[in-house]
Amino acid sequence: MLIQDIPNALQGTIVDVRSAEEFELAHANNSVNIPWDIHQYYLRELEGFPLPWIFVCEEGYRSGWVVMSLKMLGYEEVYNAGRWFDIDKEKENMIPAAA
Repeated sequence: MLIQDIPNALQGTIVDVRSAEEFELAHANNSVNIPWDIHQYYLRELEGFPLPWIFVCEEGYRSGWVVMSLKMLGYEEVYNAGRWFDIDKEKENMIPAAA
């Protein structure tokens, strides 16, 4: 899913669900790291971030699992944006349209 298709995407939070080691190597600007395999331990922290929550990883599989998990728990404004390295470019393309 492209972030331009997500309502209020620029006001939301980009959550990178890759491992801490992967995140440290490179990540999207202003994203936060909550590894996919332990995301349920971080629900309180996650609830403190602005909605919508936009999840990313390397290819979109792990972020898809997290989104499915959160939807099963009742969360609604959660989206799988797929690959983390596309996010900054997508945001750049959206900013002129938002201005």
